[in-house]
Amino acid sequence: MVSNVFIIHLLSTRLNYFVVYINYHVTDTITYVPYLNSYLIMGIRLFPHTDNNACLAELINVPHDTFDRLRYIEEQYQGEAKEATKWPENDWYEMFRNHIKGHEELEKAHEFRVSGWGYFDLKYLDSDDDCCAGEITDPVLAQKIFDSAHNKELSNHIDFERVFQLSHVLCYS
Repeated sequence: MVSNVFIIHLLSTRLNYFVVYINYHVTDTITYVPYLNSYLIMGIRLFPHTDNNACLAELINVPHDTFDRLRYIEEQYQGEAKEATKWPENDWYEMFRNHIKGHEELEKAHEFRVSGWGYFDLKYLDSDDDCCAGEITDPVLAQKIFDSAHNKELSNHIDFERVFQLSHVLCYS
């Protein structure tokens, strides 16, 4: 009899659980089925609903020109990558990340632009809503959601009313 080894590993985050099944003696492939709707849960993060660089800079307490500098550097590397014909010369993102590495304000701005305030407690969203993106216009609900965000400390230097004002509204996606 072939002995099977089953390892069940629960990876837990505040938002999700995954069960990983490993069988070392199976010769056929095993289709991995993640936790139902995990693709929806994994990607939902909280963001400000503004593209005003001055507002974004104030939200995370970086100099007002930080987002402009970040965009300029990114565009330079994207332009160079278009002229390159093979990898790694055309890997603009890797070159861009290496360029901003060690520049605290640029790294902070890039991370905020990509992830916002991060994950938040989904219990505040309507469970009947299948949509994984939306706006939060109610200030009371917005504060509850903001207070549950994983990276809310990026805006600890200002009170929530100012965060909400600078963001116009909060959005999630």
